[in-house]
Amino acid sequence: MFTLDAYAARSCALKTHNAFHPGMERPEVANGAGRLPGSAEFVAAAFESVLAGSATVADLRGLAGQPSEEQEAACLAAMAAGTGVILGALLPRDWAQHRAGRADLLVRDPAGGYFPGLVKYQRLVEVRKDDQPVTYSELVDLPTRRSASGWRYRWHWRWANSLQLAHLWRLLGAVGQQAASGPQALVIGNDEVGERGLVATWLDLTQPAVPPAPEQTGDQQQVSALDRYDHDFATRVLLAERAGAAHPDDPPLLRPIVSYECGYCHWWATCRAQLDDDDLSLRINKSPLDGHEIAVLREAGVATVSELARAELDLLLPAYLPRVTHRSGAEERLRLAQRRSQLLLDGVELERTSTGPIELPGAALEIDIDVETSREDRVYLWGFWVADASGGGTYHEFSSFSELDEDGERELAVAAMTWLRETVAGTDALVYHYSDYEMVRLGRLAARGEPTLAWAMGFARQHFVDLFPTVRQHFFGTNGLGLKVVASSGAGFHWRDDDPGGLNSMRWFEEAVRGPSPEAREQARVRVLEYNEDDVRATWRLRRWLREQT
Repeated sequence: MFTLDAYAARSCALKTHNAFHPGMERPEVANGAGRLPGSAEFVAAAFESVLAGSATVADLRGLAGQPSEEQEAACLAAMAAGTGVILGALLPRDWAQHRAGRADLLVRDPAGGYFPGLVKYQRLVEVRKDDQPVTYSELVDLPTRRSASGWRYRWHWRWANSLQLAHLWRLLGAVGQQAASGPQALVIGNDEVGERGLVATWLDLTQPAVPPAPEQTGDQQQVSALDRYDHDFATRVLLAERAGAAHPDDPPLLRPIVSYECGYCHWWATCRAQLDDDDLSLRINKSPLDGHEIAVLREAGVATVSELARAELDLLLPAYLPRVTHRSGAEERLRLAQRRSQLLLDGVELERTSTGPIELPGAALEIDIDVETSREDRVYLWGFWVADASGGGTYHEFSSFSELDEDGERELAVAAMTWLRETVAGTDALVYHYSDYEMVRLGRLAARGEPTLAWAMGFARQHFVDLFPTVRQHFFGTNGLGLKVVASSGAGFHWRDDDPGGLNSMRWFEEAVRGPSPEAREQARVRVLEYNEDDVRATWRLRRWLREQT
């Protein structure tokens, strides 16, 4: 007898396999490992808003350390009492179907039964420029559903959450407590939706909004969360049964394939030991082939970068393409992977795809800009590099190493743009950036109607220059065309930090704000500022290098 939790269907199958195969040594997992800094605090704050609301609430989080039988009984009792909202409930295990799971939220359906809900420290919604309705609830009144427009759930990026909710929906069915209104669920993210602040967005688990599993038949481009969940969970149950029946000395039933989950998975060391250093999934990290594509190639005898670089694709494709119909543009994806493989073998990081000089607009005053954002998606640092005639320049920054709210973020942006307006006044000036991120952030802030930011957005439309389209027009990057790749491999620029990156800068910001000592906070603050300065200097160096191309 065994059960799988709500993450099994949405997670890498190796996690299920390794957990059940008797020959796998279980790694030690620290309490809270893999949790994003700030996530526990966010979830707790969301629950506080629910507790302060108008619905009756049963808070079962305090039972988490008690025997599971007691927790399950408390869940059943709260549902039998018709409680409006139940927090942290451990649903009764469904041994027959191998399911177990804890729901962040259970919300009472007025028609009877319950809807499952999750609280995620993620951005879950995006702006929608039409009048299509979205159903949501305020945190202080989750049972009451409201309708609005102007945003929508980010199905493309966050569809995996719906598989967790489908798992909880099936568990509710096992105890006869599925909402009478049908398979719907709600999820709370860390997005603030205008003046509404945090909201719970409702999802229809029967809506065709989820990509099908590669093995699912049919020509549908999307399936429902329930359809995808039922398929994936069934495969995990079968895998657990097969792995559990193996002898400790039996080889693994699956070979690891690198995915985004590996970066925070406690099984990574186990899987890495089974991978060839030249493995395709390990070495190609930009526009990588997915797990199914890699598996099909392995069956065809193509498992490494060296093998793909030498492969005769015209001979491989007739058998390959019919098995990867889940991917649009599968042939182009494979040819692109082969091109990257060939460059990797040749040691080429950046390949010029055009000839002749590269034209860039210039001005008497040239400024580079880069921003840094927190995990809460607020801009806490605006950095500028002002070039001078001698080939050098000066760094200017506007930062706030504090827990910014909406007003604080806007005030910081106003200070930065006030400086910019004064600096460019009466001068032929251009401001350079890499990708449209700065424009997007400025546009969001300017949309709130502040005059200085409105000026800045108008100036940006005429005087900001994005270098990324130019680079993309003239170069192919083996590991992509991110600023770190292009500025280092092409322009020869080197960051002072050994591990530069946007995600790391978020962690450094959190250390600068919440570090254990003044010394630790100051060290992190300096690290962020140096990283940002290097980013704008890298943009400056890149455009000088582009102008040198012949």
